[in-house]
Amino acid sequence: MASHTLDIPGTSGHVELVPDMWWGRSYLTVDGNKAPSAGKRAFTLQGTDGRPLVATLGRTALFAAVPPVEVNGESHLAVDPPPVVVRVIGMLPILLVTFGGLLGALVAVIAIIVNFRVAGSRLPTGAKAGVMIAVTAAAYVIWLLSAGIIAASL
Repeated sequence: MASHTLDIPGTSGHVELVPDMWWGRSYLTVDGNKAPSAGKRAFTLQGTDGRPLVATLGRTALFAAVPPVEVNGESHLAVDPPPVVVRVIGMLPILLVTFGGLLGALVAVIAIIVNFRVAGSRLPTGAKAGVMIAVTAAAYVIWLLSAGIIAASL
């Protein structure tokens, strides 16, 4: 898994966020070692003054690659959220639900999950949009072929 460097003022050491996109079990590391746990989704960091600081991981937002980290009431983002255009492109497979029935809904959900992962990747914005459009087109083709096969077999 790729880690993301966090710039948190008042902490000593090199703090990184290691995301777990599939299971939501992200964690923090300090100088390459996993930070000690301080509760559910919370970790203890060493402050520059020698006192411990508690860093809490927030919930990962829609299309966000990593959760925000809150320290002393201040939220820190390791990765900027994707632009609105990319988020809209990522949701295009939802149109399959309107005319695709149950099969369309299943294909749409899988395509949207793939698009979420692409949106959270480190690709440039243009590449993200291109891959998401390709995933959406593939979803429509898969739905069309699957619906045709099912209709022909009945």
